[in-house]
Amino acid sequence: MMRAVTLFAPANLSCVEAEVPKIKDSNEVLIKVKACGVCGSDIPRVMIKGAHKMPIIIGHEFSGEIVETGESVSSFKVLDQVTAMPLIPCGKCEFCQIGKYNLCDDYLYYGSRIPGAMAQYIVVKESNLLKLPKNVDYESAAMTDPVSVALHAIGKANINAGQSAIVFGLGAIGLIAIQWLKILGCSEVIAIDIFQEKLDLAEKLGVDLTINAKNNNVIEAIMDYTHNKGADIVIELAGNKITQLQAIQSASKMGRVIYCGISYDDLLLPSKEVNKILRGELFVIGSWNSSIAPLPVNEWKTSLDFMDKGKIKVKPLISHRVKLEDCKEVFEMMYYKKEIFNKVLFIPDL
Repeated sequence: MMRAVTLFAPANLSCVEAEVPKIKDSNEVLIKVKACGVCGSDIPRVMIKGAHKMPIIIGHEFSGEIVETGESVSSFKVLDQVTAMPLIPCGKCEFCQIGKYNLCDDYLYYGSRIPGAMAQYIVVKESNLLKLPKNVDYESAAMTDPVSVALHAIGKANINAGQSAIVFGLGAIGLIAIQWLKILGCSEVIAIDIFQEKLDLAEKLGVDLTINAKNNNVIEAIMDYTHNKGADIVIELAGNKITQLQAIQSASKMGRVIYCGISYDDLLLPSKEVNKILRGELFVIGSWNSSIAPLPVNEWKTSLDFMDKGKIKVKPLISHRVKLEDCKEVFEMMYYKKEIFNKVLFIPDL
């Protein structure tokens, strides 16, 4: 038996005894989970929406050690340290046929459609696995998903060296996005949030200007800093209807506005913002999940490589390390914002 954080219904979450999952297909491995992160999407899934199937073990940002392999597994062995891409594409739909697996019409997903990793063990397909480089520990590896999601969004920007950028929302993905923007050549990066602690961390990670939206007129501050031009690239990661409008308002003519933050509210575009899109010839682009296709790059392998070389720093983003048994209190803390948090990691060995 094992301990597993299980969602029975919206807001009905607990750590229960469950059977250790068994390998059913020859291409699967059994992993002892070492760390499992909470994604921003997990919070409304647990507290409001529920999962596609319930009861279900949640959690899709994880790392661990292989303890058993199926008969046909050839690229991995017992004791390998791994992380795993959570999306299992169908391989048959039109989007899978062109390698756009993140747009698959009929995918499975660990932690929301099939059992996840907020537990002591998980069974994963070999095709979803990646070995950890020597300088990436389990905690960092559990953050490969948000690193790759940030990279996927930044990739939509077609960055040229010297361009300016804005990031709205400094959750884990936002704090990683500002690092990617700098690595890829942005000369000026502006970070916006309502929590000063997150803005302070963004400064330590190399951002050029922080704006506390609680204390400042965001658009005035941006326009003052950019000499009334706006930014070439705007990444919206808060998923808030206020920042979604501000993203358009703060973009330069011919700027790129990338929406990546998951939104649960309707967004109504006033005529002023519509006119800015038209008259400024803005590129308004959606970004979803990350790419596991080999071309142009496997964003997961690239993320691990940049973490391995110390170019992407994720350790400073970890704000909480918690026990599986504390799941109910931890999710209530995050949902009701009882504390300031960035990346919350569940550590099964605690």
